[in-house]
Amino acid sequence: MEWESILAESVKDGKIRELHLRKLPLLKTTTNWNKVELIGWIDHQFKYTHYKGALVKLNNKLFFVQEGIIKALQEFLNWKHSRQIIVTKD
Repeated sequence: MEWESILAESVKDGKIRELHLRKLPLLKTTTNWNKVELIGWIDHQFKYTHYKGALVKLNNKLFFVQEGIIKALQEFLNWKHSRQIIVTKD
């Protein structure tokens, strides 16, 4: 429970730490995508993985949504937000 509250408040001033980004759960499906609030876009290369997608908030919890899911839903969602989230090293 404590880790969830830390992650929910991990984006500050348009920045997120690498450690927190790795720990975020993926949002693949939900009953109502209109309740999902876009926080900002992520494009960050880790040593072995590439995070490209968006940070979103749903029910006061922070999630990462992959680019493929966003492309599949773009005709239904109006996510015209241009804010880029900066990923900082630990």
